[in-house]
Amino acid sequence: MPGKFKLILSDLHLSAGHEAEGNLLEDFGSDLEFAALLEEMAAESDGTGAEVELIINGDAFEMLQVPHEETFDPAAVYPAERYLSSSEPDSILKMNIIIGGHPTFFRALADFIQVGPPRRSVTFIKGNHDVNIHWAGVQDRIRRAMGAMGQRNSLLTFEERRISREGIYVEHGNQYADGVDRLADMEEPHDHDKPGQLAIPLGSYFVMNVFNKVEREKYWIDGIKPITALVWYALAYDFRFAAKAIATLARALPDILGQAVFAVDEDSAEALATTLEDPAQVEELATRYEEDEAFRAQFNAQVASILSPTPGLPGAAAFSLTEMPDPVSMGEQVQKRVNSSLYAMAARRAVEEGVQLVTFGHTHDASVENLPEGGVYINSGTWTWRADFSGEGKETWRDLFEHPERFTGDRRLSYVRIDYDEEGRPSGRLLAYEPPPPSEGEVEETAETPVSFWDGILAQLRGLWQRIAG
Repeated sequence: MPGKFKLILSDLHLSAGHEAEGNLLEDFGSDLEFAALLEEMAAESDGTGAEVELIINGDAFEMLQVPHEETFDPAAVYPAERYLSSSEPDSILKMNIIIGGHPTFFRALADFIQVGPPRRSVTFIKGNHDVNIHWAGVQDRIRRAMGAMGQRNSLLTFEERRISREGIYVEHGNQYADGVDRLADMEEPHDHDKPGQLAIPLGSYFVMNVFNKVEREKYWIDGIKPITALVWYALAYDFRFAAKAIATLARALPDILGQAVFAVDEDSAEALATTLEDPAQVEELATRYEEDEAFRAQFNAQVASILSPTPGLPGAAAFSLTEMPDPVSMGEQVQKRVNSSLYAMAARRAVEEGVQLVTFGHTHDASVENLPEGGVYINSGTWTWRADFSGEGKETWRDLFEHPERFTGDRRLSYVRIDYDEEGRPSGRLLAYEPPPPSEGEVEETAETPVSFWDGILAQLRGLWQRIAG
């Protein structure tokens, strides 16, 4: 057992790439750093003989911001309907675009895996933003991009929801967070009302119908998690965007009320959506919301009723909000409730699964917390920009909305490393990767050519030659 270790990353959110050519919906941008991390880990593995498993724990791919098109134009503004399909053929089209936009990332994975010794493998767990990797066709496309075929086939594994083995429990965590991010069935996420399509959480509809438009102007807005917290902060500093967001969420409610996620009455949601879709009424409401505290409290109560989960939903009690006239306080309350809910579920999973280490992602908040029964909960965070202003106060939030460039350059490339002692007991550490400075003239590849079958063969031959030469 000491001759192995695991790496856990989550929430990379690879989109279509091609930022330099005009794609404003790409949030990853760390392909070279990812490749450098895997190269370092592979060198350690080869040097010590340690077996390594890389676990990418959900939301590796930002399927919601990639259109299902045969070809991708980075400068094009695609309508919402070109993102909405989650069928297997359309999901494969999305995956093709992601692979074409991130050749360095997939080549790094292809070079990392090896039959060994030492063995190095990769496991993907799906999240709420990449439910599409449920499809066998999408998995096959990733497998071919990594050259994980033939003798290397067993080096790539896909898990529907979780890993519970070798003393650890790993799951993305969206099922324990805000109701807008939950699925009725994470293992078999099919939409029974729309044959051939996957069930999509309400928050995903919001991303495809609203976020993909707004992010072209507010490139930084994807750093605020969860979506419901973003709505509250927007009410404080950008009422017009908040109105559009609330109307979109309210319109989407009838499609998912059958999942019993939200308790709001459909007629109430419809009435509010109609009001917030009228520009004249929105202008009047924005003025009243800013100047009239009593109206602000009343409006906040109405919004909270829309975003409150059904009382019978597991964990719903943790998300019941204390209504306040201050929207920033409401947003901070949402973030605290989400983190508390994941912590409570981590404690429960540690006991149920008999493990000492539980890892979630989803919230983008990297953290380490001791569990009541002696175990440890680690959230692996994200490699995208994250707005973490806990304890900073309202002026920091206002500054973000007015001067985002002051904040968005900061990224923490966090990951979890798990090592094993002589008795096979795991110990986890939350780490932040600090890549070496780039070599002179080093430029990231931007070609659309994906990692091919032959790239995979060459990777195998390189590994074989290294073992012979060593």
